Amino acid sequence: MASLHPGRLSVDEQRTLRKDGFVVLKNAVPPAVTTRAKARIDDDPKRIVHGDEPAINGIYNDSGLRELMLDAMGPHTAPINAQVAVTMPHFADAVVRRKANPAYRPGAHVDGGWAGPCPVKRSEILASGQRLETWGSDGDPQSMGPAGGAPLWQDRERTVAIGSYTALVGVCLNDQRRPGKGQFSVRRGAHEAVEAFFRHQRDRGGPIGGGGPDWPRLQAMGGDEAYAGIMPPAMVASYPDTRFDHDDWPWPELTPVLMEEGDAVIALHALPHTATPNMSDDPRMNVFFRIRRFRPDNPHEGNKRIGWGVSDHPDRALNGDFLDYPEDYDPFKTSVDKMCDHWSEWDFATSR
Repeated sequence: MASLHPGRLSVDEQRTLRKDGFVVLKNAVPPAVTTRAKARIDDDPKRIVHGDEPAINGIYNDSGLRELMLDAMGPHTAPINAQVAVTMPHFADAVVRRKANPAYRPGAHVDGGWAGPCPVKRSEILASGQRLETWGSDGDPQSMGPAGGAPLWQDRERTVAIGSYTALVGVCLNDQRRPGKGQFSVRRGAHEAVEAFFRHQRDRGGPIGGGGPDWPRLQAMGGDEAYAGIMPPAMVASYPDTRFDHDDWPWPELTPVLMEEGDAVIALHALPHTATPNMSDDPRMNVFFRIRRFRPDNPHEGNKRIGWGVSDHPDRALNGDFLDYPEDYDPFKTSVDKMCDHWSEWDFATSR
């Protein structure tokens, strides 16, 4: 077995993270830790493991990844939750497995916003005099969105429609070295374009996220459907052209993150990412942690209601409840400032 990762980002790994928005760490987690995690996942028939699970949270907290992130990023609340991401094989037909479905395009997204199909038909929205671009802009900020997931708005004043954190840290639990096994995939190098778009929205007076300047809340899709959470065309047009060409990979605009058991990936929140169909014969198994740089003035660091490690909207409770903050601390403005200057949250990037 190859030796474990040394436990801090090398200069080359720092450069890769800055350039591509993500970096793969080889042999970051010991086999004993991944084996324990897989056994716990297999014990759960629904593959939904969350909360205070030492076998799962220990992948980050007990493996050296936390120390690595403390060194590279800085202080942060240790995760008490995680996303267990098991993607089962999607296709049985060999030809479909090889070529995938040409009509299906996995949509790379940025975490934190309401995403999914709108429960109202597109024709009904237009007939009511509303616009897809701003639909729901006057909606109840307490709402978790018609499709669930992240809140429709982050704050009561409806100035921010997207939650954020600093980095997504994923750990691989089985062999994913061949494209087509449901890999976590990214729009390589697009993190700077996303940051620039957040700045553009802020300069235009907001809101930030879907429903704000040049980011349609809903986009037309299918016969009479509209979807939320799709990256705005103006943002996508500014992404760099970083293709990944492979015979078994039908989505060249996406870069599959190829890993094997024990490898880890660090990706910026601003890096668009997505899961992809698993065209192999066995499940794809990853565990993801959403990590945010510690904010000294935030009274809710460590508050279990946040769901630290799994939540993509940590300025609200995981269930969407609003939290109380002191008058001299604005969590939503702070988050916008960080989204517009994402390297300010990384010690290695600010120490020069």
